[in-house]
Amino acid sequence: MNAFRVNENFRRARPGHLVAVLALMSLAFAFSVGAQEGPVRLIPPSATGSPPPSVPAPAGADGGGERVQPPAALVGPEVQIDKLTSLNFDSAGTLADADGGLGPQMWKGTPRSLVDSLLPKLPVNVVSPAMRGLMRRLLLTPAAAPEGPTEGGSLIVERTRLLAAMGDQAGVTALLEAIPGRANNPALLRLETDVRFLGNDNARACATAAGQVREGRDSYWLKAFAFCQGLAGEVGKAQLASALLREMGEEDAVFTQIMDRFAGAAPTPLASLRNPTPLHIAMARAANVQLPKDVLSVTSPGVLRTISISPNAPIDVRLDAAERAEAAGALPTEALRQLYMGVSFTEQDLANPLSKAEAESGPLSRALLYRTAMIQTVPAAQAEPVTKALALARRGGRYPSAVRVFMPVLKRIPASVDLLWLVPEAARASLFAGDAEAARGWFAVLRGASHVDKDAASVLASLVPLAKLAGSVEGQGFQAADLAKWWETAKGRDNARVLAEMFFSLYDLMVEPVPPATWDLLLQTAERTPVPVASPALWARLESAARERRIGETVLFALLALGEGGPTQADPFTLARTLRALDTAGFKAEARALALEAAVALGL
Repeated sequence: MNAFRVNENFRRARPGHLVAVLALMSLAFAFSVGAQEGPVRLIPPSATGSPPPSVPAPAGADGGGERVQPPAALVGPEVQIDKLTSLNFDSAGTLADADGGLGPQMWKGTPRSLVDSLLPKLPVNVVSPAMRGLMRRLLLTPAAAPEGPTEGGSLIVERTRLLAAMGDQAGVTALLEAIPGRANNPALLRLETDVRFLGNDNARACATAAGQVREGRDSYWLKAFAFCQGLAGEVGKAQLASALLREMGEEDAVFTQIMDRFAGAAPTPLASLRNPTPLHIAMARAANVQLPKDVLSVTSPGVLRTISISPNAPIDVRLDAAERAEAAGALPTEALRQLYMGVSFTEQDLANPLSKAEAESGPLSRALLYRTAMIQTVPAAQAEPVTKALALARRGGRYPSAVRVFMPVLKRIPASVDLLWLVPEAARASLFAGDAEAARGWFAVLRGASHVDKDAASVLASLVPLAKLAGSVEGQGFQAADLAKWWETAKGRDNARVLAEMFFSLYDLMVEPVPPATWDLLLQTAERTPVPVASPALWARLESAARERRIGETVLFALLALGEGGPTQADPFTLARTLRALDTAGFKAEARALALEAAVALGL
């Protein structure tokens, strides 16, 4: 039976009457929040405590608005009053050029209609650190809005939405604080409230919900308000909001079940919670309702991050969510390490970590390997779980994340000839992490051993090409003339031709031209394979944008060309063409990082 029962007179109350009652309730709720905790600020006060020098007029849903001029009687005789000038809030941002911003003119020459239609299509759920960095810079740079008629909504709202979809809570918060008049924009307020719920900042989220209910906003705000009343122990008031939702025909079984829990109903587990909203996650955590395993069907990095730190989720669910959130850049690597260390294992598991990890390569196995590496004190005992973790991660497509997690452990292991078996993984991980000092130590061991050990010489030869692509001094001896010799040793591998096509393409782009005769070696074994090719219109636009240094447009089209799969799933032609455009537009370091991600993923 629904715990939120109301009498028949209340059931017959019309929605309009209920809205009026809710408005009064929200005023009381806001007052109680203020009385208990002091004023709830959504932006930090200025350093001096004084108001800003100018105040924007209320903005509409599109983020527009005009600067309000003071009355003439309050203006001194020497002050000139110009006619009203329009503010374009779409230009707001937080990244200065020195911090990685793309410049205030990054959209110069790009039509607004193009940005409106393509920006929402950005692949926000990517595991490529280089792509995520470019995307974040594109969305956080303060820049003049592209010119021309708009074919969409507010650009600032879309940028904020994309950052939230990426799980970049810090970026969302920083951008919101840079937007004047955002308190008058319902779309921005909803995005901000979702971020608050995901960050377990229910006090400020509830203050916003109370204000929006007074404005008669949609069912989202009614749900949030009902939750906040239940959270505050105001069961009767929560009944009013729930009754209005039923009057509106709103059906949300998860919402109803958790609200019943606040009203004192017997606890019942959630049978399913596929694709949960931030509000669902916040409600479940506050009511201590265990999250079911199918909650992992969600793809949002931000929601995955919150699941990973939710005490009401089983440990295997938290670990899976944490690994995916870290891979997408939404969770700090240190948080994943701490979660790994918090897992309890049996003595039998700790006695046989390598065999268990090989048999059950999943989040719990990776946690076991990390735990084993951390509790060992002998270098060889530390090296074994690290090597196993990196090798399994390369096979399972989680290599970048594994390198970030295990790199501090790896750096504590001294490079020595006694650990020659560790060198291939250690050197490759050091190159991928951009740690020149660590790479130098492992390559020194390998070079010394290669004079007397044929296996060591073979390993060295296999790693030097990767060092060349990474721009490391360890690969400086490798030249275009060596490509043919490399192919002779590599062509017996299962993915030899695909690897060679990628390596030659990247070498040709990042280092120096590949001789025609060397390309001919691949033509001798070429097979016809279907490859998805991006639209010719996209390539034409990307290449012209790069040549003409239309920075924002170049980054936008490069990200679209690589898509959700990123550099590790792109074919050689797509990747090389995209990286060439980025390099032409001045993003040489970013192009090299993307090339390195692709090369390592293929096994170079």
